[in-house]
Amino acid sequence: MIRPLHDPAAEQDFARHEHRELGPWLDRIHDVGCDVGRQPASEVAVSLHRVVSWLQHDLEDHAAWEEAWLYPEIDEHARTPWATRTMRFEHGQIRAAVRTLAADASLLSHELRPTQVDELRSRIFGLEAVLRAHLEIEDRILLPFLSEDVTFEPAPGR
Repeated sequence: MIRPLHDPAAEQDFARHEHRELGPWLDRIHDVGCDVGRQPASEVAVSLHRVVSWLQHDLEDHAAWEEAWLYPEIDEHARTPWATRTMRFEHGQIRAAVRTLAADASLLSHELRPTQVDELRSRIFGLEAVLRAHLEIEDRILLPFLSEDVTFEPAPGR
């Protein structure tokens, strides 16, 4: 991942570009969820492995960049560590969901029972939903902090 030096406008553009590049992978996660129970388990296993590998490497690299540079920059501009605290928490949720999906791959060594189909599909779609919401919050709420003069002020009397 090549990124510009610490220029807030360039970093904002870089983050938005990265988020656009995540779109096809989010669609792929959705497709894998749809395939669970409809395609042979061996085919789903290959697709799930590809998605999990991407999540563990590329998406993790993106999250690490956000935590190392983007979020501290936003927090500094907002003058509060609370600006990105929820997003950092969500990164932890996403990492846990990825670990669970990686473990779920072992289930696909045989055809799934109906309850297993429902549980796996639910976990895949749940991860997709968290990822899409997370990216939308970053794009619509957090990234504008890099180009706007917005700060949080304490409530009167505090």
